[in-house]
Amino acid sequence: MRRGKSPWILVFLIVVGLILGGFLGDLLAHFFKQLAYQQIIGMNHPLTLDLNFIRFSFMLSFKINVGSVLGLILAIYAYYKM
Repeated sequence: MRRGKSPWILVFLIVVGLILGGFLGDLLAHFFKQLAYQQIIGMNHPLTLDLNFIRFSFMLSFKINVGSVLGLILAIYAYYKM
């Protein structure tokens, strides 16, 4: 039997930390102006593959704010304290 923590727990905690941190950062930005700073990273226009009978479009972008960074740090800290 394998000992230790599963890396899937870390992935789950990171995703939850980013979502909750981003939500709280947007929610509390009205009270704390420092939390309103955000950066959008990603593609401006979608990548399209047209095969004549089907068309695929792909676009990926991330909106990162101070709250999501704090959520990420807390998620990693919680993983290593488990």
